[in-house]
Amino acid sequence: MEERKEITIDRSAVARAIRKPLEAYYKAVGPSGYDGRSERPGNWEEDEELFKSIFKSKYVSRHLDWLYVLQIVFAVIDHYPQLSADEFAEKLEETIAETAGQRDYLAMVPLAFRTPLGFPYLRKPPLGRPVIIGEFTFSPAASSTKAINKIIAKHKFPPINESDFRHATRTSHDAFSREILVTFNAHGAEDRLRFSVESKFRVLCRLIEVFANLFANTAPSFGQTRTVNHFFLLSRATGELRRFPVIKPLSFDFELSVSLLKSIKRPEFNEFFMDILSSNERMYSRMRNAIKFFSMAFNAEDEVTSFLFYVISIESIFSRDKNAPIKATLADLAAVLCFPHGQRRSAHDMIRRSYDLRSSIVHSGATSVEKKDINAARLIAARAIYSSLYLCRAIKAGKGKLEDRFFDHLRDRKLGVQKTIAPRAIWSLPEIRVDNE
Repeated sequence: MEERKEITIDRSAVARAIRKPLEAYYKAVGPSGYDGRSERPGNWEEDEELFKSIFKSKYVSRHLDWLYVLQIVFAVIDHYPQLSADEFAEKLEETIAETAGQRDYLAMVPLAFRTPLGFPYLRKPPLGRPVIIGEFTFSPAASSTKAINKIIAKHKFPPINESDFRHATRTSHDAFSREILVTFNAHGAEDRLRFSVESKFRVLCRLIEVFANLFANTAPSFGQTRTVNHFFLLSRATGELRRFPVIKPLSFDFELSVSLLKSIKRPEFNEFFMDILSSNERMYSRMRNAIKFFSMAFNAEDEVTSFLFYVISIESIFSRDKNAPIKATLADLAAVLCFPHGQRRSAHDMIRRSYDLRSSIVHSGATSVEKKDINAARLIAARAIYSSLYLCRAIKAGKGKLEDRFFDHLRDRKLGVQKTIAPRAIWSLPEIRVDNE
């Protein structure tokens, strides 16, 4: 959370925007002020100029919503005698900063992985104790109030009582106490967090899917995945534990294996996540689209849809020049970036084949794709995402736009005038073959 001294608003802009509404309001309520027995005078909710002036603040735009801000506006108006526009702007800034501590929360997100059939007590769970990955703490299922409060204490939040624990467990179909629990600090207005927490966590889940496809086994197996449809927010100020629904389940149809856990503990996993989440570079907009389409492909029930989204994921990264032949561009760039020298010819052929199949579906009415082609597209897309993120990290400190440096680097690699930056974790993976199921 930002320090209070860093929480500022554009007071001049706010003063200009509030002057007329504030004068009209004071005139309407009279010297005695607003008594709360009738509708508050003014058209506050639809005051676009006031909205824009307050939301010029980096802090406000990141953490608050308009209705929450209006409550602060009303609190300032009601608390003080009649203010000038400049005085109002000053008091509003002070109040936003002073109430920041009321907006600290602990996000608690149950995350389900496939549970294999068998005797669980004979298997050592891969996650035996909490693991910290960047700002996230992955903890084993907390089946008691004591266990959950140990997790909460590490974040320096107030403990919850037995009644809150049982209510959270019951209303989440036991997900709160049976699934892996991912916790992290969150800050902002509650109505804003109900969307931003899931949005942020969804990026994490998509990146986990990419790493799972690269470094673990995601093939269908006997077992079950319980559906998780809620996450929780614990308020530091009040100790209240609130439950919120998610748009789509927070569940993976593969195991949290030792190999997967080891892969997401790699330093680059958190580095990739932070860059995807926070960078304003256009290149990372491409990467956000790429992992989104990869996730849509991986979770699609229809095989043709899945294949198309894998190819679109690759296109999201490498398609740039509308005048260049896209099939050749994808094959050239993905082959040189994602594969060691000895595998590039076959990779080039596979990527061209994938794009031809994509075109036959889109333009020629093809209605099926063989599993070997879906599998190849899946693995190529996963490699393309990892390798592109790896390259972005390596050339991040250069001058100019990252997107330009990215494509210039690949061009120079093709020409043999640029030193190879090898993502060794990817190049050491088994070779992809179209003839393998």
